Amino acid sequence: MRFILCFALILGGYFTVQSQVIDENNGKTYYYYDSISHKKVKEIFHHIQEYRFFYDKDGNTIDTLVFIKNGPYTRYHENGKLACSGYYKRDRKTGTWKYYSTSGTLIKTEEWLDGNLKQ
Repeated sequence: MRFILCFALILGGYFTVQSQVIDENNGKTYYYYDSISHKKVKEIFHHIQEYRFFYDKDGNTIDTLVFIKNGPYTRYHENGKLACSGYYKRDRKTGTWKYYSTSGTLIKTEEWLDGNLKQ
């Protein structure tokens, strides 16, 4: 198993999340501790990998391998019940997304197209 330290920009600040790749060959299942909600989260998704290029403050090129969600997606509550399910196309939500309460009751359904919520 491999550990990855991730950084994300949330509300103008940075937080760290340590994630654990469970299926390193296919990269499908991730457990991580969310430092904002203080909960362990499980996600299952398919992804594709590609190199992205960034520039540092001195103008030097930095390349990094990124995982792009692409395909079916599920996330679970800490109690193991389904939290949401949907489909990603190149890191953008598309199709029907369903959201569930911690007791497993469907609470919301959304329709997405290419990363945009349909009105």
